[in-house]
Amino acid sequence: MGFDLSAMLKDVSNLDTFGNRDQIEYIDIANIDEDPNNFYQLSKVDELAANIELLWLQQPIRVRDNPDQPGRVIIVSGHRRRAALQLLVDEGKERFREVPCIREKEAGSAALQELRLIYANADTRTMTSAEISKQVERVEALLYQLKEEGMEFPGRMRDHVAEACKVSQSKLARLKVIREKLQPGWQKLYEADKINESTAYAMAQLPPAHQKIMFDNSVGQMRKLSEGYVRNCAQALGELAALRCTHDAGQSVPCEHASAKAARITMTDAYSVPLCGKCCDGCPNLATCRDACPNLAKKVRDMKEQRKFQKQQDRQAKEERERPHVEVLTQVWQRFGEARAAAGLSVEEYQNAVDLFHSKADDENYPKMEHGEDITVHTQLPYCYGMGYGTAERLVKAADALGCSLDYLFCRTDKPTGDISPLEGRLPLEWLSGQEHPHKAGQQAVGKFLADGMDKPLQ
Repeated sequence: MGFDLSAMLKDVSNLDTFGNRDQIEYIDIANIDEDPNNFYQLSKVDELAANIELLWLQQPIRVRDNPDQPGRVIIVSGHRRRAALQLLVDEGKERFREVPCIREKEAGSAALQELRLIYANADTRTMTSAEISKQVERVEALLYQLKEEGMEFPGRMRDHVAEACKVSQSKLARLKVIREKLQPGWQKLYEADKINESTAYAMAQLPPAHQKIMFDNSVGQMRKLSEGYVRNCAQALGELAALRCTHDAGQSVPCEHASAKAARITMTDAYSVPLCGKCCDGCPNLATCRDACPNLAKKVRDMKEQRKFQKQQDRQAKEERERPHVEVLTQVWQRFGEARAAAGLSVEEYQNAVDLFHSKADDENYPKMEHGEDITVHTQLPYCYGMGYGTAERLVKAADALGCSLDYLFCRTDKPTGDISPLEGRLPLEWLSGQEHPHKAGQQAVGKFLADGMDKPLQ
């Protein structure tokens, strides 16, 4: 026959001492002690205190006599309620000092009574993984105690523990590993619900030395701690433990740089694979790593010099590639400046004429670029928004491919090629400028400048 803990506990609750009607008595809160064996967290006490102040205490606290201190009682059920009442009393609300309590008398096995209360708590609260672990540990101890007192438990004890605590066998196994192998520093964080069960289980499977390394270097980065992080670090730390250094005359000795590498490993981002479990020699990041092995200092210096030299070479090569483009942009800006001066237009007047946004900074920048200053391959041309070297080059290439001028493509002349006046045969001026006829000589100058400046491909 299976083990029916609920039926057994029901029998205990129906003993004569519990069969009588509950009698409520009022006990000074100063005489109510917490049960030292209570392992449940007291959460949201402030919220409960506010609720009690508004609606009063809805459920009395269950207590039992303190055998060591006559006149005092120990809480059986209601630790959180007592903490909330104490908070109100500490705030000067004396009406909450006398606490309604139900006093239980000892009856039957003390182990069975404690087991009954644990069983009740399992049904009435949401517990953290650490609380479940402590509950499992305590239930197992109480069941073995009852077995010594003569109670029979058919089958395996762990099955009874799993049934009593309403957890699976696999979870029992994980919790046992965490209880027995998780190091004290991590255990405190686990009990405070700062790391979850899967992370704690992964950590508990590591050697104590590796747990200590990770604790020393990771506690300040709790936001990134996860099961994946732990397993990544475990793999790298395992590789590091087996690492041997052959730098010194080919002798195989433990890595002298292991401590710094271990710290580096444990500070790796949670979603990255640590790269520092291997020897620094041959690492692609050797020249930039702040924790590089001191034995490779000369190699690091040489690599840095090489990188510096390579950067200079790359920069010079880039400048050579961009030089023709910059020269063309400089020439176009110079021509634009000459045309703007011939038209007698200020920067603002020009921008208004072509519907460009005017910025006061342009009053200073335009003249500089017209004189060839501050021009790079990314400099924009002043004819429209976003017109850079590439756009201008494509326009010129289009005209070259079609064997005609840009004036012809933009309907400013009916003659595809030849020395064409920019004002011949163009479309009505309304399409170009909203005017019937050009009233300023500058318009003709700008038109001629565009025709002369853009008919040749950019080199």
